[in-house]
Amino acid sequence: MSELKNEVRERCYQCFRPVSLCFCEAIPQVDNRTDILILQHVGERRHPFNTARIVQKALRHCHLIAGHNQRLGMQDLPIQANAGLLYPRANAPLLTELPVAERPRQLVIIDGTWHQAKTIVRDVPQLRDLPCYRLTPSSPGQYRIRREPDAQSLSTLEATVAALQALELDTVGLDQLLAAFNKMVENQLGYLAGHAGWRHRRTRTSWHRYLPHSLFQKVDSLAVALVEHLRTR
Repeated sequence: MSELKNEVRERCYQCFRPVSLCFCEAIPQVDNRTDILILQHVGERRHPFNTARIVQKALRHCHLIAGHNQRLGMQDLPIQANAGLLYPRANAPLLTELPVAERPRQLVIIDGTWHQAKTIVRDVPQLRDLPCYRLTPSSPGQYRIRREPDAQSLSTLEATVAALQALELDTVGLDQLLAAFNKMVENQLGYLAGHAGWRHRRTRTSWHRYLPHSLFQKVDSLAVALVEHLRTR
């Protein structure tokens, strides 16, 4: 048990994964041309499986800004003149169908849950007038260590790779970046499978302490009463 706890505490400060699960060597350096601006909801900043930090580490032209909606809304964000927002508004054109002359030079990507993304778009004035573009994934997202709204939802990394593949057909390293992401997912799934028993014991003991000790004894003569507390003014 102590060895497992030490393993969890020792983390790589680049990918924020336990040292034994570090995949930094698999992350390529991508010389992308389209500037990527990631606006990250503050709730995602310290998430251990957040993929925006991987994107920032890999892409040469990438800027990540994290903050509360109000703070993002008050900042002078570095949004360029010919920028677009990756967001599936109604009638938003597909990135894959844009003529070369109409492709954005900068792509703004929201990093957060679907609900968080909607609130950022709602609360940040600089995003309201940006043209929106969307993707149609050819296969389900592979972010199997986090719950997604549907099978077509993509992680920030998957969405960024798909967008750059649509805009920059000749850019080298995007497939390797996706492979690094898949390696992270597979390593984590393997880790969880190997420690399933420990996780189960830890979960079970964590809620036992909130219940009366008598509930874990022989219950032949135990009676339980449900009492509803009524709040009065």
